[in-house]
Amino acid sequence: MKTLITSNTKLNKSLGYSSLLNYQEQCSNSPPSLHALAESSCSFLHLIIADVSDDDEEIAAQALKCLGFMIYHPSIVATIPGENAKMVLESLAKHIIATKMKSICNLGVWCISVQQIEASVLAAHSNSLLQAVVHALDNPIGSLSTTFEAMQVSSF
Repeated sequence: MKTLITSNTKLNKSLGYSSLLNYQEQCSNSPPSLHALAESSCSFLHLIIADVSDDDEEIAAQALKCLGFMIYHPSIVATIPGENAKMVLESLAKHIIATKMKSICNLGVWCISVQQIEASVLAAHSNSLLQAVVHALDNPIGSLSTTFEAMQVSSF
């Protein structure tokens, strides 16, 4: 999967993210697989964060879906070091505000709403996250689903 995600071709990268998301979903029902995924999650994190800003909406959306799983699942999010969690939050806030793509804004806000990152790390980024959520609530892209996702954010 990692080789596919680091590929320069859209088809391979897309296949890599589809495979990763499928594996993440399957791991939810298998503690040994979930443990293995948690151990390898940090090696994927930098790749995923880089692809969140991809100009290709499909790649960016798939990266956000995989990121959302990583920062939601307690077994995985617990393995993400503070510096990496900081990078995730900064990236999400930045991309929610900067994107012109409805699905990317929506998925970014969804990531914020489902995240289970440690409260002390969240607190350090509460201003930028709040700005991102308010931006989504202001609905500059004209998406009711983005507004709905923004209204779901209550965990920080």
